[in-house]
Amino acid sequence: MDNDAPGAEPLRIAPGYAALQLAAALRTSTDHPDSQVRERARGKVRQWEQVMAGMLTGSIDVGSRTPLDGVRAWVTPDIVKGGFATGDFKAGGALLEHELQTLASAGMAPAPDARRWLNARLLTDDGMAGLYALLDSGCYDVNVPEEGALLVVAWLTRHGKADAAREVLSAIAPWFDRLRFFPAPAAQARRFGERVFLKPVREVALALHKRRAPNRRIMTQRDTVRALLPLYDRAVQLFIESVEGEPPSIDIDANGAWRDGVSGKFRIAGGWPCRHYPAQWHARGEALLHEWSGHSVTRRKDDSATQLLDYLRICVMEPAALTGRDVGKIRLILARYISKRGRPGSAQCAALRSEQARQARGVPHHLLAGVLADRLRAYPQEGGIDDLAPLSVTVTAAEAANLGEGAGSAIPPSLLAKLWRCHIDTIAALVEHGIIRSAEALATVLPQLSAAINGAAIEDTSLKHLYGALYHAFRRRRSVLLQNLAPQVQLHELPWIAAVNAERQHGLQPRTLARRTLEEIAVLTLTSFPQTMIPNPLVQEMSALAGSAGLDLPLVEELAADIFEGTFSPKFSRVAAQASTLLEDSLYCRYYGIDAGQRSYLRELVQPAKAPVHAWTYIKELIRLCEKRAGIRSNGGVTGNAMMIEQQQILTTQNLAALVSLLGLGDELRPRFYGMAQQCFEWICRDQQAGRDECDVELLRAIRNAAYAWRQMIFFLSLAPAPATAELIAWAHAHLAQQSPRLRKRLAPAMAGLELAAAHRSLDEPENLASGARRLLGYSCTPHWMLAV
Repeated sequence: MDNDAPGAEPLRIAPGYAALQLAAALRTSTDHPDSQVRERARGKVRQWEQVMAGMLTGSIDVGSRTPLDGVRAWVTPDIVKGGFATGDFKAGGALLEHELQTLASAGMAPAPDARRWLNARLLTDDGMAGLYALLDSGCYDVNVPEEGALLVVAWLTRHGKADAAREVLSAIAPWFDRLRFFPAPAAQARRFGERVFLKPVREVALALHKRRAPNRRIMTQRDTVRALLPLYDRAVQLFIESVEGEPPSIDIDANGAWRDGVSGKFRIAGGWPCRHYPAQWHARGEALLHEWSGHSVTRRKDDSATQLLDYLRICVMEPAALTGRDVGKIRLILARYISKRGRPGSAQCAALRSEQARQARGVPHHLLAGVLADRLRAYPQEGGIDDLAPLSVTVTAAEAANLGEGAGSAIPPSLLAKLWRCHIDTIAALVEHGIIRSAEALATVLPQLSAAINGAAIEDTSLKHLYGALYHAFRRRRSVLLQNLAPQVQLHELPWIAAVNAERQHGLQPRTLARRTLEEIAVLTLTSFPQTMIPNPLVQEMSALAGSAGLDLPLVEELAADIFEGTFSPKFSRVAAQASTLLEDSLYCRYYGIDAGQRSYLRELVQPAKAPVHAWTYIKELIRLCEKRAGIRSNGGVTGNAMMIEQQQILTTQNLAALVSLLGLGDELRPRFYGMAQQCFEWICRDQQAGRDECDVELLRAIRNAAYAWRQMIFFLSLAPAPATAELIAWAHAHLAQQSPRLRKRLAPAMAGLELAAAHRSLDEPENLASGARRLLGYSCTPHWMLAV
């Protein structure tokens, strides 16, 4: 059977990748200097050992949408890097704190069948009443979709839909002993609306907790100012009292030099110490030494304060052991001290010590991080925060008492900046303020918005809130590694979600909201991160919004070369055809060599809506075209696969044409296309000059990312007003003139290729290739020309 046909047998995935990940985790668990990193690595070791064992025994079917033997698709598996299932369940495992508290309040021990009891108790009258209360208050957290199942059962029961409730129970009851079908209680209700947050309070608090390790350099400096320097000042005063004549000082010349230009020695003026000792001198010195021994301040042997206090011990305890050289050293220490600070108690010395004390008076940052983390406990741990002002106040008296510090210290801006990660605002505002800094980060917050949009079709307030929590939890579900073009598990496949969907009213208002949101997100993504190919999580969220809007918007995912099976799904041919129509005889087509024959060919690949059998025929034609353009055959190893995928990305524009054309964004974006192209070029220049290890992996990744950004730049230029291309070429040359010679040389072939395409000349003509003009592609079966620079 052909591998690119429906129902093809998937290739069996070897355990090599898992073995490499296990080896890396093992190295980190033993070799990393950070104990916390080692501990996290040990957890990864356990996970990868489970993956390896499951693959070898056959209990884990890698590549299947149901990778665990005998486990339904709706059960959320524990997934590690690469989409590998560990064999555990996200809603299973050890009992959580709130489960243990429930058992304790019922006088029960955490027995092996405790979770079965915890689930079953909620079906009693008292348990159902508790679920009703949660529905009314909204004070619960659903972190895994299963945790909302019994809340759905409660809602259905409360509204007289017993048959639907029994249907959900029949699906989940066999799993009562292994999975948690109830939520965790929360202090406040979550909200789903047009405003979102990047990180939940819990994660921000955890990041602040990690800052609780003290900065040893700062703490040493603080202890020195508070403990050692006052002792140092008193020791200096004691030795000054032992000087015969004027206290020693440095004879600084007119040029500010402290040392003699010939001998290199300090020019010391004044008398010598240790010549006479006033009454009670030794007793005072002994008391000072006793205070010093009681401090745990880090003492450096080459520190003047430590040296002087050591000499004081000799003078007090063994005065006969003091040598002439020792006295000379004491004299130098006194001379340097007085010349730099003035005598102890002088205005100069007092001003210096006052400023040092002021600097040391502030609460150390690691303690202030703990203050912020403690303040965050009062907020919903899985939600965000509207108003950060109450968290930004100075340290209160009660907080200071717990720390053993003074009140009134301000929280430094570096720590307050971390709070913005959980600040609730519009997506546009979070992008504008630099909280959302990438398309990947944008994808993580979009489910919060999508949850509200999809919930808008539900009339009942408590069910609307529950649906938002379930939707958001499902979107956090990690994708499994799939083969043979199998789809990921969809939200509607969860039995309790299917019951909720029956209550949805698919009216005009939710569709209109979804379409408007999709358009806004598309514009925000393209204009804020024009150099970045739209990441798969964001493609998934955009597709979900398109579905909610009732739009037929085919969007394609980025394919992985290491598991590419030599084929594409039918939507790829549709997207390629749409792109060829939008980019007819454009700069994009000329630069990438998509001639009129190929464009016509692509438009013929749009499958008839009612002829699914022919769809795979069209896909084969798309594969052949990509093979021809790449100059390789499919399934030609990872590099060959990457070259095939890159040609597909060129032909489809990897969703750019679909978003601009099918959403009708051309008019809105046309005035901005030129600026977006400039942003791409500037980003390429910055990234190519960024410091990175000169290893093959890093360099090849940089070339790949530059090729992605370059392709998007060409696309935006192709849709910009006519003069834009010439203007950008002139601007790019001026911009490059300010960059390093190496970067200018590295980008010269791509610039030459762009100029040829702008002049309506082909890059494939022998004389143009001989001139050094090149297409900037990410992959090559021979050493990439950018590596030669």
